[in-house]
Amino acid sequence: MNVAIVGGAGFIGRHTARELISHGHTVSILDIDLSNCHGFFNAVEMESLCLMHCDALDYDMLKSMLGYNARFDAVYMLAAISDSKENLADIPHAVNTNIMSLTNTLEAANDLKIPRLIFSSTVWVYSITPEVDVDEESSLYINSSDHIYTTCKVACESLVRNFCAVRDLDYTILRYGIAYGPGCHPDTVMSRFITNAINGVPLTITGDGNTYRNFLNVNDHARGNYLALCDKARNETINLEGPEKITLTEVASRVKELHPDDVTIEYTGQRHGDYRGKVVDNEKAAAILGWKPTVDFKTGSKTLYEYIKKDINNSAAC
Repeated sequence: MNVAIVGGAGFIGRHTARELISHGHTVSILDIDLSNCHGFFNAVEMESLCLMHCDALDYDMLKSMLGYNARFDAVYMLAAISDSKENLADIPHAVNTNIMSLTNTLEAANDLKIPRLIFSSTVWVYSITPEVDVDEESSLYINSSDHIYTTCKVACESLVRNFCAVRDLDYTILRYGIAYGPGCHPDTVMSRFITNAINGVPLTITGDGNTYRNFLNVNDHARGNYLALCDKARNETINLEGPEKITLTEVASRVKELHPDDVTIEYTGQRHGDYRGKVVDNEKAAAILGWKPTVDFKTGSKTLYEYIKKDINNSAAC
């Protein structure tokens, strides 16, 4: 297939491109900042990859890039402000980016007759249901949303379904677990804790430490994204959640276990609108995609620790 990834220069996007290429697909990455792609892909991968500078908020530019060469068989929509604090720091920018970049991608796909859109949502949408054990059929109550990121993603899911219903466009919505792995956003809790430990800075836990995540390694994200191209995933919403429940206290304890020097752990007030965790069912992903997470937290956290430590040591040596 010939596949486009809007926002593909990001953490999950780059790994998804690599996974797609490994299965014989041709990939175009469209992103406003392509710097993270340089040096990430090897020479063989670059033969099946096209990098395009594109601002998804500029409809004419986006349509031009998506229509530049042979018609795409599918477009992944990954462009978003995904960091929770960034969403709160500049709300108009976050809302505009999260919603209008999707709107432009849907409209361009329709105009260019691209038959399939795969949208990256999040398990954060489950924060607006009272249920603890959740699946794709759980009812979501938008009036319960208390975070800009959650509100945007719920609105985006509805937009995908509504648009595709009237424009004869197939879609797949993937609700991602919290991504981690080498190269992840430095402000994700695991990355921040590891960096702080190495630099001798206390690990600050918001709330009582019982808030939890089911961290999902980026390689499992990428594999799920690739598998979502299958016909059975058309017009479905599917969870891609991590394999085990890990509290913030357990994250800090694991970092303390990995780091040879003393590590201080501190507790502070609960962060506004923070996702406190749900028990998210992956059975649909297993049934439709044949997907299950493969990287456990102990293994993945060790790999991330070693990556960040090497990066910090290399920076200090410069």
